[in-house]
Amino acid sequence: MAEQNDKSVSPATLMDVAKKAGVSIATASRALNGSARKVRNDSYVKVMEAAKKLNYRPNAYAQAVAKGAAPSIVLLVSDISDPYFASVSQGVVKAAGEHGIAVTIGVAAGPKEELEAVCKATATRPRGIIISESEYIDAPERTALEAELRQYEAAGGRAVFILNRNLPFPAVDVANEVGARAIAKLVVDSGYRRPAILKGDDNHRSSRERLGGVTDALNKAGIAVDPRAIVNGRFSRTEGYAAVMQMARSGLLIAGAGAAYDGAGVDSIIALNDVMAIGAMTALRANDIEPGTQIGVTGFGDIPYSVDVHPSLTTVHLPLTEMGQAAVDCVLTERDDAGTNGTTVSAQQSANRLIFVQSTPDIVLRESLPHR
Repeated sequence: MAEQNDKSVSPATLMDVAKKAGVSIATASRALNGSARKVRNDSYVKVMEAAKKLNYRPNAYAQAVAKGAAPSIVLLVSDISDPYFASVSQGVVKAAGEHGIAVTIGVAAGPKEELEAVCKATATRPRGIIISESEYIDAPERTALEAELRQYEAAGGRAVFILNRNLPFPAVDVANEVGARAIAKLVVDSGYRRPAILKGDDNHRSSRERLGGVTDALNKAGIAVDPRAIVNGRFSRTEGYAAVMQMARSGLLIAGAGAAYDGAGVDSIIALNDVMAIGAMTALRANDIEPGTQIGVTGFGDIPYSVDVHPSLTTVHLPLTEMGQAAVDCVLTERDDAGTNGTTVSAQQSANRLIFVQSTPDIVLRESLPHR
């Protein structure tokens, strides 16, 4: 059993291992770092036993520098085919490349896969791990994920989240609720009164924050959303499509007996991310409903495709590429209370700081939400 299991105790150093094993620091270093120079078998065994008892983890970045190896960053995303993650990845790769740092991109669809991916990533000893992932805040893997990342940082690595999960690591965040209130207000100001809302899972942080902002703005406008018009599109284009298709088949969208809003039907769809909005527009057309003409549609994120679809998508702009760049900057700089690129930072402890790359998201008005 490791002797250093109290998080208040400083991580064991190479000197601690050498002292406990009764060998020189040079011998301990050669044994632990796989040096080409031979280490006597008895000394090797003593060093390994001491390292295990002390729960010693080498400083990965220092090792890489000492060996002349190029440092690397591991980026974990939920779905590399999603334009949201593709744009974030582009920012990470660009910023890292400017510093001569290679980026390895891993895909993990959920909390279990994410924990497994983080454990594999720490074993490769990268300089940093950037997690732009599922955001499931109540996942049972949360405690194990935090413990793994704490050990990784104690060994000299840096962990950064893109979008905060209230874990003790830096996070690049955006004002989800502010953007959601703004897009909902635009829907109301454009003359729409009967919205359907496409959300994600209830324990998905961004979905929860955006849904709260949308419903708050609608409530202030005196609009009570029909509960049947709030559906789960799981932040996916295919699931967004399926959710709207099901609403159409159930007769909820178009005015008539059994339609939402006491038979009046839906006049708009507020999707809490862009890919759900794009899926929704495809589903509307499949039911001979023209998006942007019969039913207004909005998204959230401003992915590159949002301007290319027809009608072009009204959405909340998020600086996706800049978010990736800010995460790399955080990996490469020491912790302090300064913001990144002139942005603001929360009043949390510096070890758990948030880098707000955009405190007030912009609304991009396009053809999918004409004024009524």
